[in-house]
Amino acid sequence: MLQTILHQLMPNRCLWCDLPVHQAGQQVCSCCQQALPGFDIVFYQGNLLWLPAVQQGLPKLHAERLVSLSWYQPPYDYAISQWKLQQQLAAGHWLLQQFRLLAQQYQAAGFPLPDCICYIPMPPWRYLKRGFNQARLLAEVLAKTWQIPMLPLLQRQRSGQHQRLLKRSQRQHNSRQLFQLNAVFRMQLKQLGQIALVDDVITTGSTLQQACRCLQQGGAKPVQLWTLAITAKDRRQGSLP
Repeated sequence: MLQTILHQLMPNRCLWCDLPVHQAGQQVCSCCQQALPGFDIVFYQGNLLWLPAVQQGLPKLHAERLVSLSWYQPPYDYAISQWKLQQQLAAGHWLLQQFRLLAQQYQAAGFPLPDCICYIPMPPWRYLKRGFNQARLLAEVLAKTWQIPMLPLLQRQRSGQHQRLLKRSQRQHNSRQLFQLNAVFRMQLKQLGQIALVDDVITTGSTLQQACRCLQQGGAKPVQLWTLAITAKDRRQGSLP
């Protein structure tokens, strides 16, 4: 009630066009929402691994399914950068809203839901610097939307260099043996059912490849991958988030 009253008195301004939003709690207006680019989840049947344009340049991901909002392009690239690197919480809130909509569309289309959610863990030093793990926040969105458990199945074995500073071949080398299974869940991994693994952006796919391999070596069933954005093949060279 209070949010509705505040919206009527002082409506939020759209992040993109700066006009008033149409509903309380929105970060963008309905017109801008409809104009957003993105993958058509019904067209690709809830699995982007079927699209050659997505597969090109990615390694074998050891996953059954891949779901994402969009290519890494405007306005998502700007919002992700602002959220991760500048701690702009409004941008993060909008991205979480978009991720929730994607999860709802996926469920409404009748595609198979996972049995639990996990996420790419962040090195402790980076978490202290940033104050949050964006992959965990995205995983929480899926868990709450679908009412299924979120579990910290993976742990970092080493920090590694920041992927954003590395080229493709360096990223692939840097991500080797990054993860190990959380000892608390190691014995019950086979009983957890299908797992959805969440990260914010797929650039070369090397981090998710190693994480999936770690889960499958522990006995996990086929894995779903969920992410905000995927970097197109022609943009995978050089320094990307």
